[in-house]
Amino acid sequence: MKNFFLTLSVLVTICGTPFAHAAPLGTRMVLDNGATLLVAERPGVPMVIFTIMLKSGAASDPTGKEGVANLTAELLTRGTQQYTAQALAEELDFLGASLGVGADLESTTLTLTTLTKNLDAALSLLTAVMMTPTFPEEELGKKRTEVLGGLKSQEEDPGWVAQRAFLEKLYPGHPYGRLVEGQPTSIAKVTRADVVRFHQTYYRPNNAIIAAAGDITQARIAELLQTHFTKWRSADIPATAWPEEQQPKPERLTLDKKVAQANVVLGHVGITRANPDYYAVQVMNYILGAGGFGSRLMDKIREELGLVYHVGSSFSARKHAGPFTVSLQTKNASTTQALEETMQVIRRFTEEGPTDKELEAAKSYLINSFPLRLVSNRDVASLLPVLEFHELGLDYPDRYPTIIGGITREQVHAAAKSYLHPEQMLQVVVADLAQAGLANKP
Repeated sequence: MKNFFLTLSVLVTICGTPFAHAAPLGTRMVLDNGATLLVAERPGVPMVIFTIMLKSGAASDPTGKEGVANLTAELLTRGTQQYTAQALAEELDFLGASLGVGADLESTTLTLTTLTKNLDAALSLLTAVMMTPTFPEEELGKKRTEVLGGLKSQEEDPGWVAQRAFLEKLYPGHPYGRLVEGQPTSIAKVTRADVVRFHQTYYRPNNAIIAAAGDITQARIAELLQTHFTKWRSADIPATAWPEEQQPKPERLTLDKKVAQANVVLGHVGITRANPDYYAVQVMNYILGAGGFGSRLMDKIREELGLVYHVGSSFSARKHAGPFTVSLQTKNASTTQALEETMQVIRRFTEEGPTDKELEAAKSYLINSFPLRLVSNRDVASLLPVLEFHELGLDYPDRYPTIIGGITREQVHAAAKSYLHPEQMLQVVVADLAQAGLANKP
């Protein structure tokens, strides 16, 4: 109950304080070894969330060995020079700490949660995991089996099947078109030597963003890092080869699966995070399909026509142009009509743009919901590396409301016309094709 009221108090404080007078989210410094350190001093709860983001992920997997980044991350806690996997787990448990590791397309993240009084000891464990993992052959075999089993089970999820097929078709030969986990054929080829090489190449301080949030000062965390990471050396980081994104030909890919409802994904290549129109696109997409029951797609396709169980849109803006997607689930027999109506909503939006009411509702939601991303130390420790990764600056939370508040109806309409391409849509349908009336149709 005490924690509940503490959280509520923080929410009231954040939401009730104008962002224009807010201080930067944290402090920034570059350590001697090349790592960037971001610290948000948030005293009160005697806890620290410590995050290391490495600016390399599955996009850096060697060709034919897709899945290396994921396996490397998964195996970090499966044994070090000082600890077996079990011993490491016991030490973390003794300290009341937790350590998570995960790879994404563009990055790999380690997150340590610990009481402030145990930070020194917890960082010692993190150092062992970061710098001296042993990647036991037996553990690699176990983890490979787990990953393959997970991929096989996901094949039973028609939504996952549709999304995977969409990305593979949208991004042929591109890192965004493959799974972080890799494919069964590529995972089978990954050796311990591949994992060791990936770790030695990319797990370097000059490839790292370190963030700490909680009951800690910048001086103290810098002192601890100097002690624990003194042997962590920088090295040249190979550049990842990024092929140019190509808009695919508009087509419909159908996959026959005996399911009760069709799962549909449609879209095209979208925008980068650095695109100057990013914020206009964010507002535009909220109105189109990201705003739940207030969005154009949901109002028309579900509420008015009753064709779908769910429909929504998203722009995944990354370092390179990520996908714009619309996803929906509908009865097999309603698939064609739901697709046609969805396309019609998008066309009308590009022609008409938003109403003043839609614009104000979208901006109000985006501005007022942003503080909820800064409530906990975990929220802040997760956001800090993202701000650095995308070069947004630590004053980003201060600037965000002003940026969104300044978006005009004309800018949103221009964004819709520039970044929505209904005539270039790739459509993927996973359905009982006979029931959907799509059997033997392109």
